[in-house]
Amino acid sequence: MLFESVCVSFGFVEHRCTFDQRVKHGEPLPVVRELPRKGRNGLQAYIAANQGWERMRFGVSIEDLKDDFRYCTRAGQRRPDFEGGTLVCTEADILTTEKKILLVNHLLPESIKLHTDRLLVERMDGIVVDWFVTPLCSPFKIPVNHHYPGVTGVDILLYVAAGPTPEGVIAWGVPCYTLDNGRPVVGAMNFGPRYITATRLVSRAAAHEIAHVLGFSSFLFAKSGMLSIVPILRGKRDVLVVSSKKTLEVMRKHFNCDDVVGMELEDEGSDGTAHSHWERRNVKDELMAGLSGVSYYTALTMAAFEDLGYYRANWGMEEQMSWGKDAGCEFLYEKCVKNNNTRYPDMFCTKKFKGPRCTSDRLALGNCDLESFGRTLPLQYQYFTETSIAGGGRQLTDHCPVIKPAVRGVCTDVENYWPGSRVGPESRCLHGDSLHIGNRFVGDVCVEVSCNVSGILYLRYLGEDNWYPCPEGGGIIPKKPFTKGRILCPKYMDVCVTLALNITNKSYIFGKPSTQYILSGAEDWHNYINGKREEPQHKRSDSVANVFFVLPLMFLELLVFIVLMA
Repeated sequence: MLFESVCVSFGFVEHRCTFDQRVKHGEPLPVVRELPRKGRNGLQAYIAANQGWERMRFGVSIEDLKDDFRYCTRAGQRRPDFEGGTLVCTEADILTTEKKILLVNHLLPESIKLHTDRLLVERMDGIVVDWFVTPLCSPFKIPVNHHYPGVTGVDILLYVAAGPTPEGVIAWGVPCYTLDNGRPVVGAMNFGPRYITATRLVSRAAAHEIAHVLGFSSFLFAKSGMLSIVPILRGKRDVLVVSSKKTLEVMRKHFNCDDVVGMELEDEGSDGTAHSHWERRNVKDELMAGLSGVSYYTALTMAAFEDLGYYRANWGMEEQMSWGKDAGCEFLYEKCVKNNNTRYPDMFCTKKFKGPRCTSDRLALGNCDLESFGRTLPLQYQYFTETSIAGGGRQLTDHCPVIKPAVRGVCTDVENYWPGSRVGPESRCLHGDSLHIGNRFVGDVCVEVSCNVSGILYLRYLGEDNWYPCPEGGGIIPKKPFTKGRILCPKYMDVCVTLALNITNKSYIFGKPSTQYILSGAEDWHNYINGKREEPQHKRSDSVANVFFVLPLMFLELLVFIVLMA
């Protein structure tokens, strides 16, 4: 069986994943070749796993980023899309040196670290990679020494490219080989160069894709005996849920509901998103929701990985999420809106608002996504006395109405045009209480926030450069240009754990030890980045070369190997 993930941005604040879009049924993924035992023929081999559970070690091959013919360098070229075809390059598709460094030095390590911080594995001695046989893996280059003698010191090996992608596709990822127990150990990923930016959206989207490569899929959930079918749930029939032990335990704690039957899997988004994601209606802001933005890596996803049996969760590293927290059993089993009213106004809405409102992840301003469908909706989606009105289908919330981000309402976007907002890389949305500028009602606003290590939130708003403490439950009466109202102070955790990946360091140093981000083939990559295209002379060896140098990576301490041809 082959998995694929093709994901698109949605207004640049959300990431739509269509992991199951091209799932091919019938054949399992090939099993990785075993590491040769000394004194044996290479085909009589084994994979040795160390006893105990330890942090995962990622190997990332960037061989396809070293070849000018594998990515766009100017508009009008035709380059591989790594799906078996080619695309004509546009200006936006060009993989600049800056984007290449951003991808290798920052976005990949940041997204990988989200997993290495939270998942433990039984370590392997090494991997021998055979020629790829699955269609979406075969276009990726495999260095010769990955075939023989193999790659040591890694537990999962990714092959990364940056070929052009169709409009809207941020990235996709596929597993290529597994162990005989089913754990994926080799995968491939392609990033659309136009979307390689220093933003949380892209790094979390990459982490989402890596999670699919690691095994977050309905196929492996089923293989591990984790799935059940609930005959009827909120009017829906035959609902697929993850009902494994640890997942149920974490559900009870998060939702404050002892009577849980299982964690719902997505049933919207057709073949693209259904089944291999959490039901977004229940966990809208979670990493593995089918349409994600802030993408918290919560205990729910960690529990599912642990229940697979391939991993152990590093408990204590889970991120907190307000959506659904302590909402009770009724939240899971009853309608989100009944007769035009909701018990959960922080999550669902029932009317269009006069001014903009914060999205639940506080990344943007928007308004209630209510639509008239011109027909009576199925009973399970009838939330209003007017039975043709419900939330839009693209939100993947079972038509529950939520605040939909405006296209130009992102708090970190300089093109945000909403009056009263201060935008920037560390801006977030806070609720307003009767805020006005002159006679104009403002609604909610974006403000710049700063999180004190002692748990105190500070903010500064449009027109004011001083920082003000903003304790939970309090409010600030702003000065000019505001003429009325207050800015309400949120829970610390609702804002401070969502700060974007803020990459401002434009000086990239090669060759000096810094913070544990290790790359082999240092001279080759260094020369290539600095414009030297000559290929180094490679020497054959009877063992895998282990020549490393360290790249600077902002405050990250990773067990990550980026493996190049030695």
